[in-house]
Amino acid sequence: MLALLSMSTRVPRGAANANASVGSEIRTGLAYVRRHVWLWATFATAAIAYLLFMGPAEVLLPYLVKNELGGSAADLGLVFAAGGIGSVGCAVLLGQRGLPRRDITFMYLAWALATVAVGGYGLASAVWQLMLASLAFNAFETAGTIVWATAKQRHVPANLLGRVSSLDWLISIGLLPVSFALTGPVSAAIGAQTTLIAAGLIGGAVTLAALLLPGMRAVEGLAEGVEAPESSDAVPATA
Repeated sequence: MLALLSMSTRVPRGAANANASVGSEIRTGLAYVRRHVWLWATFATAAIAYLLFMGPAEVLLPYLVKNELGGSAADLGLVFAAGGIGSVGCAVLLGQRGLPRRDITFMYLAWALATVAVGGYGLASAVWQLMLASLAFNAFETAGTIVWATAKQRHVPANLLGRVSSLDWLISIGLLPVSFALTGPVSAAIGAQTTLIAAGLIGGAVTLAALLLPGMRAVEGLAEGVEAPESSDAVPATA
């Protein structure tokens, strides 16, 4: 509380627009997102992909280790550790080599591969195979996320970045509770392994298909601080 009070006392009096309301700022952020395919389509694609694979990946992986492979908590820890190694290794590699010029294409390909890797959980018949799938999933997921965060920083105006990022989180993870709720009934109906394989394949296909939307790659090759051309395409209800 003391820290917050200290911060609030240091805000310049003229920094905020006295006439601006929270509602108008939200509408401004929504309007900006609606005009850029690479933003709203990525939000919507992430929401659908997370709905498909996040629940199965989080809920069924421990189940597989214990019930299908007869593993222990230590084995599950090894699977998670492999994912951490993949994530850190990918971050270090991108830090050394730099980001690709065709960043949106790279991002979607990385995310599609990460989602398909979830299907590897369902195909695994040993703990070491789960470790490989976990390493691949986390490495590709991290690669796409690094590029995505950088693209927003480069191409979204600074005064709108907070609102755009808030909408990103709100929409992208908005269906996660539904994903977790559906995982149990679906896996009970078709089996845990089949659920994981289907989640990976369908989620990967949805992610890759979004790359084909007109205007999705509008920011590729643009200099930092340069906005993508506004799109006149129709927008989804989520934006």
